[in-house]
Amino acid sequence: MFYQSFKYLLVRTGLTLFLVLVFGYLSLYFVHEVALPNVHFNDLWIKWTVVGICLFFGFVVYSVFGEHRFLSALSGLKHIDLKTVGPEIREQFQNLVDFTGSSYFLPGKGRQLREQLIQDYAEFLMSTGAEDPEALNVFLKAFLQDPQQTRFRNVLVSTLTRKEELTDQEIDLMLVIMKTEGYADRELLNHMITVILAQEWFTNKSETVFLKALQLKTGQEDKIISFMLPHLLDKKRTDYLAVNFYLESLSSLPEDQRGTLAYLVSTSYCEERFKVLDPDLHTRCKQVFDTLEAQTQERLLRISKNAKVSEKWKGVKLFHSDDKRALERLKVYTGLSPTFWQVVGKKVAGLGSGVFNLIKKVIFKMFDALNIMGSMNTTAKLILAGLIFGGMFYAAVAVDWKALMPAPQPVPTVPPEPTAVPTVKVFTLQVAAVKEKSQADDAVRRLKKKKVQDVYVVKIPRSEGGFWYKVRVGKFRERDTAEKIAAILMNQKKIRSYFIIALDEPQDKPKKQ
Repeated sequence: MFYQSFKYLLVRTGLTLFLVLVFGYLSLYFVHEVALPNVHFNDLWIKWTVVGICLFFGFVVYSVFGEHRFLSALSGLKHIDLKTVGPEIREQFQNLVDFTGSSYFLPGKGRQLREQLIQDYAEFLMSTGAEDPEALNVFLKAFLQDPQQTRFRNVLVSTLTRKEELTDQEIDLMLVIMKTEGYADRELLNHMITVILAQEWFTNKSETVFLKALQLKTGQEDKIISFMLPHLLDKKRTDYLAVNFYLESLSSLPEDQRGTLAYLVSTSYCEERFKVLDPDLHTRCKQVFDTLEAQTQERLLRISKNAKVSEKWKGVKLFHSDDKRALERLKVYTGLSPTFWQVVGKKVAGLGSGVFNLIKKVIFKMFDALNIMGSMNTTAKLILAGLIFGGMFYAAVAVDWKALMPAPQPVPTVPPEPTAVPTVKVFTLQVAAVKEKSQADDAVRRLKKKKVQDVYVVKIPRSEGGFWYKVRVGKFRERDTAEKIAAILMNQKKIRSYFIIALDEPQDKPKKQ
């Protein structure tokens, strides 16, 4: 179960991250480069929306897609023509069984689907009369899921009773079968007694089989008593099963070997071990007690009375107030009383289940639509693909997404506080003003390639949004100097146009000549 949960989370997390990287990048590229170029805004809400969509597809849609695939494949195995059945049908069933252990399903959901599939698989194998090891294993799985399925029980019993020696698991399976049927099959019970005695298999599970065999008189009473009785007497057991076994064994033992059993049974009667638990058993113990001598009866009664301590507790007040609160907590802990959060959780789970089922129905309809599209002819597919991609192209190129965006609100600027630092007037040559930084960088590279010195770029906000990137050359103390340098650059054809701009700069900042 841990491996299945780990695989489930690992695959879905990886799928979600893949969708975030691919779908997220394409979404942001479309918004910033296609729909709204040169528009600056906070895209955090777009990123979180993309992450939410990817999580939805990575976990919810992925799960529903797996369940849809499973149910679609299972529906194809509902109506099988047994006249033309081949090995490929069994392979399809086995592939579906393996599919329930894939990363599409949580352990609980996968187990639920697998149990449903195993029943159908077993019914199919039963219809074909298969009894190979793989089929028997499927019958076993189906029987363990529903022990009331007698058809699968009969195949398993028929197989196991033909084996000379059974493994521990196979013996356990036979015990489960007999227990489920209330040990009503005498022949099967007698067969199991033979197997257990042959393998000397003595456990707490075999004790019940021996007792039932004694009660039903299957014909092996002497063997059972010879095997079982020494083990019980060695421990001087007086539990429910042991006392029943003693009572069934008394009639089969010689008179001189009944004393120990009669003593243990009579002790159980005097101590009233089964008076409430099983009144009939208590009465049978009394019948054995009545066969004892009077002195033995008095001694057993006296010993039992001295051993009783229940009389001491009659006047004891068992519960105090804090004990009652502890009992209430224990009732909640043991499940006798629901907790507040269990009640709330049940209601929330019901609401969540309803929402999830609604989402699943919608997604199923989408998958059905995709299946219908897959069955269309080539011409219809090409027409549909053309409409889809045409709509995407129209949305990307023809729609003015920038016009649909609200105009950015001007940000109020706070005038700078007057400074006491003195300024000085300088002059610079502005040779270009563009809207893209890349264009400004290209202009700077061209000027530097022509050996123009002191080239720099100034970024200034535009009133309608975005920025101006202004390319300037040099800073001069005199306007005449700036005009002379500009004339030289024009004559050398290093610049095509210019105009002189006056700037105010701090006086202590070095100026270039």
